[in-house]
Amino acid sequence: MKKNFPILVSLVLLTACASAPADSVAATPVPTETPAPTAEPTPEPTATPSPTPAPTMAVYDEVSFDDWRDGAGCTMPDYTFSAPHKPQPQEQVTWPTDGVTLCYNAKTLEEAAEIFHTTVENLKELNPDWQDKYSRAIGCYWALKVQADPYTLPMNNVVTVTVNAPWVEGYYDRTEVCDVPASLDKQARAVLASAYYFQYHWWGMHAGFMPYEKLDEPVGFFNYRAADGAFYTKFSEFGSFLHTVYSDAWVDDMLSMDPAPFAEGENDTILTLDGDRGGNIAYCGHLFTEPELQPDGSLAFWQLSLTCESDDFKGWAGEETIVPDTATVTTVRLVPTENGWRVDVLELPN
Repeated sequence: MKKNFPILVSLVLLTACASAPADSVAATPVPTETPAPTAEPTPEPTATPSPTPAPTMAVYDEVSFDDWRDGAGCTMPDYTFSAPHKPQPQEQVTWPTDGVTLCYNAKTLEEAAEIFHTTVENLKELNPDWQDKYSRAIGCYWALKVQADPYTLPMNNVVTVTVNAPWVEGYYDRTEVCDVPASLDKQARAVLASAYYFQYHWWGMHAGFMPYEKLDEPVGFFNYRAADGAFYTKFSEFGSFLHTVYSDAWVDDMLSMDPAPFAEGENDTILTLDGDRGGNIAYCGHLFTEPELQPDGSLAFWQLSLTCESDDFKGWAGEETIVPDTATVTTVRLVPTENGWRVDVLELPN
C-alpha cells in the first residue's frame, strides 16, 4: 500500500484500538496562567460518544505545574508554553471546509455501534468492505466509517508546548514541540506534552533508549542497556518519570508487555530494545475536541488524526496544496491523582 511503511508488531499492538470518551458532565476549568480564548466556540461533533457508567474517582485539589515538576523524584525536562492560538496546518496542508469522513478503529462492530450511537447493520452499509477491514493479526477493524454525513472539524484553541531534555545526547531526541488543548490547566498540558515526547522518541516511532551499549550476554529479548546520553540510565529515575506522567495502569501495561520495551537490569540499569516504525505518508496533522469531565472524574477528548485518502494524493514531493479528507478518532484520557493529572490513554496521531 502507498500509505504505510513497515512497523514493529509490538508497537502496533500497543496502540491499535481504543474506545472513545464518555459524555461530558461538567465543563473543564479554564486555566488561569494564560488569556482565555476569544474565538467563537466550535460546534459539537455530530457523532457523540456513549455514556459509560463508572465509579466516581476521588476528588483532588489542583496541583500546580511547579509542584508537579518539583515532586517528580527525577530530572524532568524543561517546558515552555505558548499563548492559546488556533491550530495551524502543517506546511502544504489546508484545513478542509466541507467536512471529512469520520473513521474509527474498533475491536468489534458492536463496540463502534455503541460509541457512535448507530447499529451494526448501519455500519455494514457504510462499510461494504467491512470484512476486509478486519486485521486478524491485531484483532481490529481498521478505518470504519462511522457516520454518513461529513464531519465538521473542530478548530478549538491549542497551546504549543516545547519539551526539552538538554542532557539527551541526540540532537533530534532532545526536544519535542506539540500542541495540546488550551482548556487544560498548565500541569495537564505539561503531562500530556511529556507523553507525546516520550512516545514519539522512545516508545512509538522508535522503541528503546539511545545511545546504548551491548550486553555481554542477552537477557531475554534484551541485547542492550541505556548508556550515558540516554533519556535515563537508571531504572529508578525512569520509573519516577513514567509514574509522574502516566497512570499506574498505563505503566504496568507497558512494562508487562511480551516483550516489554524496557526492563530493570543489574545495579539499577535500564535494559532496552532497539527498533523503529514508519509513519503514514498521508498524515496531514491532528486536531482535538474539547476536553470534557467524565462521570468517573477523568478528562477525555478526541484526537482526530487527519489524512488524505484520495487516489489523487501522490505524496509531498510537489508544491500542490494537500487537503485532508478523513479524520480517524482516538481517545485521549487523563485521570486525576493527588499529585496531579496523569495520562491514561494516548496514541500517537501518526
